[in-house]
Amino acid sequence: MTCRMRGLPMALYTLLNCRGFIACAMPLRAYVCLFCIVFGFAPTSIANVAVPSITYATRIHDVIWSFEGSKFSCQITHNINDFGTAVFERQAGLPTQFILQSQNPRMKTGKADLFSQPPSWLSHEPSQKIALVEVKHGQTPIKLKRKISERMLAELQKGMDLHVVRQPWYGDSQSLKIIIPSVAFRKTYSDYLSCLGSLLPVNFSQVERRSLNYSNGDEDITNKVKSYLDKVALYIKEDASVKAIYIDGHTDSVGIRNDNLLKSKERTQRVVDYLLASGVPESLIVARWHGERYQIATNQTKSGRAKNRRVTLRLSKETPPSLDDSAQSVTQEQAIEAPEE
Repeated sequence: MTCRMRGLPMALYTLLNCRGFIACAMPLRAYVCLFCIVFGFAPTSIANVAVPSITYATRIHDVIWSFEGSKFSCQITHNINDFGTAVFERQAGLPTQFILQSQNPRMKTGKADLFSQPPSWLSHEPSQKIALVEVKHGQTPIKLKRKISERMLAELQKGMDLHVVRQPWYGDSQSLKIIIPSVAFRKTYSDYLSCLGSLLPVNFSQVERRSLNYSNGDEDITNKVKSYLDKVALYIKEDASVKAIYIDGHTDSVGIRNDNLLKSKERTQRVVDYLLASGVPESLIVARWHGERYQIATNQTKSGRAKNRRVTLRLSKETPPSLDDSAQSVTQEQAIEAPEE
């Protein structure tokens, strides 16, 4: 229970109206309440007093921000004592995200308060509430998208700490406060920014599989397709884990079967030639042509035939089996109908 100054003329009013003599059934509370009234203070309910939080923070002398970077991902990490890890990450082809990881699930599902808070040596700076953020009970309670993540990075760069406050799942009246410190952040952040400049424009999942469609009778590669193939070539040069590129040509059922088989080979070869000219090793390419055999839509409609006229690309991190009569390498001239994997 706390007291706030009322002035002596208010003593009688306080005696009659405050919850002092209602809430002061316990002896200790009664003494406090009488003291407040006699000396001109008004008691307030204990329920109005802020309950202290359970704070998870790393001691200032132990704070470490770690950086890891490559052309595929840039990441900065801070380990929070007895709680878990705060991670800022950007993967190739994707926006920045923030991830809070917990060693044990502690936070209750719902909304957490995210604050920008000045450290003790910047006490003149105001604290700000940045956002209410989604929390999911589990070992990864918080994942934030680009806008809030970038704001958090900006606040840390300014020297402000970040506080995340949320109730625990087990029902304790004390909230949980996780502190992400700005100490030792700027040097690591500088390395992170340098890493962003070298990220590839795409990641594996963005180039792993694609279907390239053609207009009726068209054999040329469009500018849109060339843009995609450029990204494929760039990615393959950097990722040694890619062991094969399967390129499969298909047609609709319009026309003579053997002509369609030849047409599917020609379309496949154009894609192969473009990748070879872009620096993709020939040893990685497995080129096959199937004519009209493998349809993915009806040939009875215009839209269905358009879907069937295609060349598909698939990147694999598994070494392809030895080529036999069911899969032709780019150096072979014989056009054989082969099943697509």
